[in-house]
Amino acid sequence: MAELSQSRLEEWIREATGKFHYTRVLDGTIDPRLYPSIRKMMRRAMEKGIVATVDGKDGWWRPTDTQVEELCWWDGDGVIGDNLILPLGIGKYCYIPLPSLIIVAGKYNAGKTAFCLNVVNLNFKKWAGKLDFYVSEGAELMRGKFDIINEDIPKPPPFKTYRKTQNFADVIKPDRLSVVDYLRVNMEKSYTAGDRLFEIFNKLGNKGIAIVAMQKPPGDRKLAFGGAATAFEPSLYVWMDKNTLGFEKIKVPKITSIDPYELKIKYSIYKGAKFYNVKEEVGLDSI
Repeated sequence: MAELSQSRLEEWIREATGKFHYTRVLDGTIDPRLYPSIRKMMRRAMEKGIVATVDGKDGWWRPTDTQVEELCWWDGDGVIGDNLILPLGIGKYCYIPLPSLIIVAGKYNAGKTAFCLNVVNLNFKKWAGKLDFYVSEGAELMRGKFDIINEDIPKPPPFKTYRKTQNFADVIKPDRLSVVDYLRVNMEKSYTAGDRLFEIFNKLGNKGIAIVAMQKPPGDRKLAFGGAATAFEPSLYVWMDKNTLGFEKIKVPKITSIDPYELKIKYSIYKGAKFYNVKEEVGLDSI
């Protein structure tokens, strides 16, 4: 059994990563009879700003996060440019600042994959060498869909396509355009979806953008599985349902004569990839 002292405990905390239970300090080598003493020591470490509690859970802690990054916001003109070209003409209603998270919530076969494919096709020149596309489908399907959208797309293209279905925050690189089709939600723990999005957002750096497709429930609800927690971070949140796209959240709207929240964009999809018959309808309650 390891010897226990306040200084040794605090040294271990400073080198720890992630959350931990107090019974696992010093790698779990402490005699269980000393657990009450550890609790007191953890409180002292908290008073010193070395450790913090985790979500109010009894006995769970994490090292204090003291890293900050100064933003020199005065260096520049403060004008948000068109950092991203968006499908279906929706870019005329919103700016996408850097960094940004964009959520595309839709039911099965509503057009989420087509949206992601078109984002890649519209932006691979603008983001050449800095675009990553994460998909759940195989190479044969991806080749067919890209050929439908743009048969002249370079091969190999100036972006990377990866097959991945989970843990996207582990691989997303800062200051790049990352397109995720799609983020699966654990239906038994749908409340954790917001945490997964927050992890992705934190990986974007100062100039990154992530577009994340998510499933939404049947019915009239516009938010993805995970509910309101999925709407905290996005600069843009759109929903897709019954060949219709609508806006749920626009952080930086453009000035137009149309209220985008009253707008429905109708479309058809050719072979799950190409949008056509696109038209806008304003002020209609039904979708």
